[in-house]
Amino acid sequence: MYEHLLCLYSSAGYRTALYGETYPVFVNKYGDTDVILFGLRENSVNKVDCIKDLLKTPLETLNIVSPKPVNSHESAETKSFERDYHIDVARFDINLRGGEYKQIRYRVNRAEREGYEVRISREFTSDHVYVLSRHLTQNSYSIWDYEELLSLERFFREHNHGLMMEIYSNDKLIGFDVVDFFEANDIMVVPLGIYLQVPGLADLMMYENLKYAKTNGYKWLDIGSDCGKKSLREFKEKWFASPKYEIHVQTVKKN
Repeated sequence: MYEHLLCLYSSAGYRTALYGETYPVFVNKYGDTDVILFGLRENSVNKVDCIKDLLKTPLETLNIVSPKPVNSHESAETKSFERDYHIDVARFDINLRGGEYKQIRYRVNRAEREGYEVRISREFTSDHVYVLSRHLTQNSYSIWDYEELLSLERFFREHNHGLMMEIYSNDKLIGFDVVDFFEANDIMVVPLGIYLQVPGLADLMMYENLKYAKTNGYKWLDIGSDCGKKSLREFKEKWFASPKYEIHVQTVKKN
């Protein structure tokens, strides 16, 4: 995990902590706790000891997010398994030349003919709230994901990094990606995409993000996980993204 993304995730939490100066811990008001075992110095703190110590606290549920399953408790259940995808920016032809780019080129050209306008902003407005509310009704999310999405206004108000890549149609906001940067600005990360139901919009947003990454010298574009969905995985692979690491989520309920 990285500092900027931790700021985003902590905006959704009631309390946050860093176990052993290594593993981020997020607690909500209802006793649910997430521990992220993608640490700052992963070899310096034992993962099993971290989990055992957290289970001694008065929490209801512990969600363990890690790059591989942790055999730490007899009642731990697998909640989900995902892969996080990255695009090698240097190898991606931003001009979309050749047969391997045919499908992408067709969808991007079709979207561009609609005359959409791209803007960059950090101001979270009532228009963003409108698009977010419509996006939430179109998809199913876990409680934590809802909290994270609903905390976006707070994130941009309280932190001075990150941006929104926005798409407008006739001066009307129709979608936006949340964008941030880490690892000495080698990686541009897009953890959240929030859109109205507009054909081709996701492809155009992906292309605009790649153009920004290429222009500004980023090595990798992190486009997030496949959420365990075949359709989302196929969309990312269409853009020549490959899985960089795995994300395992296990749940331990104390009661």
